[in-house]
Amino acid sequence: MTETLMIRLRTKQRAAVIAVLLLFTIAIIIWLNNELSKPYYSRPYVDPELWKYLGPPDETTRKAIVTPKIPQIEVKIKPSVSIQQDWPIAKVEEQFFRYLENKDVRCLKDTRLGNWNEGGWNVCLSPPFLFKRPCIVFSFGIGYDWQFDDSVANNFHCHVLAFDPSMNETYVKRSALIDFRKTGLGARNGISPEGWQMKTLARHLKDEGFWGVPVDYVKMDIEFSEWEVLRQAVRDNSLKYVKQLAFEIHTPEMYRIFKLKKNPPPPRTQQNDKSDFLRMFDTLKALEELGFKKFNYRLNPFGEYTSVYSRKVRSCCYDLHFINVNFLSKNSTKYVTESPRYVGARSL
Repeated sequence: MTETLMIRLRTKQRAAVIAVLLLFTIAIIIWLNNELSKPYYSRPYVDPELWKYLGPPDETTRKAIVTPKIPQIEVKIKPSVSIQQDWPIAKVEEQFFRYLENKDVRCLKDTRLGNWNEGGWNVCLSPPFLFKRPCIVFSFGIGYDWQFDDSVANNFHCHVLAFDPSMNETYVKRSALIDFRKTGLGARNGISPEGWQMKTLARHLKDEGFWGVPVDYVKMDIEFSEWEVLRQAVRDNSLKYVKQLAFEIHTPEMYRIFKLKKNPPPPRTQQNDKSDFLRMFDTLKALEELGFKKFNYRLNPFGEYTSVYSRKVRSCCYDLHFINVNFLSKNSTKYVTESPRYVGARSL
């Protein structure tokens, strides 16, 4: 009799344990289902600025959002980078590419818009650079690839002004938010040898009604013309109100890699190549002095080559992405001291 009672007691204990485990499992499943069913803008760490694009949240959702109380942008404080003109060409080249691949700023909301590879560009969406309507983007150099422009218009409802004189499009509106102009970006106003209408950045901004007012983003993919265009933009101060700047750079090595015959650079000599590196470096430094700090870069793998000077694998082409730190506020910015990675000095 006693043995029978013990067996019944053990059976009831097992049943109780199983029931508790089952209830716990059901509770976990209900909780997970509740969490996963929430719209993504009601989860933690979503910037409330996105509400205006996703629709206003209800009071429960609003309370559920937790905005991190940390700076969204980190600016690195470090010694100025320089190059000496009397350095050997291999050292000049090394310093130039180190400079290209160094990030001055960490943007916590660094976002790729468009294709992950060619056709896409990085945008800093941390305050105060988040695209807010009415936002404006100037996009120079389309080449029939609209991925970036479509992404900006569709996701953020920005007005995009797109320019490319090489395209045979006749329309002036790609969509309600994207306007197309069959004009190019150049270092001077006028007609190019190809017969294209060219304008400086200053002239484009004035003609479109955006001179002296903030412009959210300027993108340039203009095939080696960027150096002259940027130098002219520095001279005429047309970048002062540009909040973000992105462009693809091309070194003269591009002509040798792709065997381009149009407007070739001077014959290769150590002195010519050194002068090219110094001139490109000076242009990027001039942008830095205006307040443009790099938050990302992308090396183009299709432009890789082995340097005749350092024997290292380089690339002729990089996408560079900058924010204008003149738009930063103390509340959104953290300054971080970083040890120097570079050597030498050259006054500009």
